[in-house]
Amino acid sequence: MTVKKILIFLVGLGWLFMACSSTSKRPQEAWNFLQELLLLHGVSGYEGEVADYIQAKLPAGLPLQRDEMDNLWFTVGQGKPHLLFVAHTDELGLVVTQITEKGRLKVQGRGGFFSFMYEGYPVVIKTEKGLLEGVVEPRSDYRRFPPEEKKFGLSDFEIYLGVETRQEAEALGVKIGDSITIRKEVVKIGDELIYARAVDDRAGCAALLAAAWQIEWPLIEGKTITFAWDVQEEIGLRGATRLAEKIRPDYVFPVDTFVSSAGPLDNHRFGCLPLGQGAVIRAIDSSTISPHQAWPKVVQIAAKKGLPLQWGNTRGGNDGSAFMLQGAVNIPLSWPGLYSHSFIEKIHRFDLETLTNLIIALVEEF
Repeated sequence: MTVKKILIFLVGLGWLFMACSSTSKRPQEAWNFLQELLLLHGVSGYEGEVADYIQAKLPAGLPLQRDEMDNLWFTVGQGKPHLLFVAHTDELGLVVTQITEKGRLKVQGRGGFFSFMYEGYPVVIKTEKGLLEGVVEPRSDYRRFPPEEKKFGLSDFEIYLGVETRQEAEALGVKIGDSITIRKEVVKIGDELIYARAVDDRAGCAALLAAAWQIEWPLIEGKTITFAWDVQEEIGLRGATRLAEKIRPDYVFPVDTFVSSAGPLDNHRFGCLPLGQGAVIRAIDSSTISPHQAWPKVVQIAAKKGLPLQWGNTRGGNDGSAFMLQGAVNIPLSWPGLYSHSFIEKIHRFDLETLTNLIIALVEEF
């Protein structure tokens, strides 16, 4: 082989190595991040595992900060306007409050949900020894009555671990204060739909994480951008309230579920936005009326980028309201989500991807 051929071979080999390296470092899409985030345990007040994941997955070099509550954030650029994008890492769940003499667990709820949905369902307790399976013990006659006719509240919960004494339960590693979720599972309906617990708000977390990979942060000029992942939203916006003491944005874009009534048995007269038709502006919800002078600018930017966008009214609050007390304009961004706060929260891939691209566009254009 001649020297010229050897050089050509080595150059080609170098390009191949660079291409393979580039491919291995290529960021994941929000859809992939979401499916990983959904399997993590992060009940309100116990979000450390989710924060660890996000911290590990963010691009290197960002000035990331993390406080004692497990709020995560970074700020890039300087000047006005200061734009804050925030999603919450916590999910609904339970906390162990008592281990009975018969080895059952009594619990307290973390966040708003329908207690009767848990009856007879498998749950997972996160202990220092690892994950422990259990089941919310059903009443002997629980299938004889519709849930609305025979109430089953948190005080009725007794989680069965397969043991019969308190000592046996403690030997499994369970302690008072351990967090509990429904058994984690991601159900894929084709390539475009997912059902799972905690789509609210792991989808928002995933959108911010994917956007962080696609934005050219060194090119941010003439404005300040903060991305934040906060905690304990489901039990009173506690993480957002703490961040509002440190971060004073001009505009805040909370990224959270638009609770849609597009299900087949829902009343379609309120909050009915279809899945698969793009991201959403929560123009009005239970805590916010977004100023009409502000959100049309989002519509214009979306149109410029060719991004389908819906807007409407729904129920529920959002983290942005904690920053309004400091003068921030609150423009909630969302995706249409079905069956919020249930075990089968539903999301469409197109809506999540559109939301991610909208966040990127707002960082660049707003």
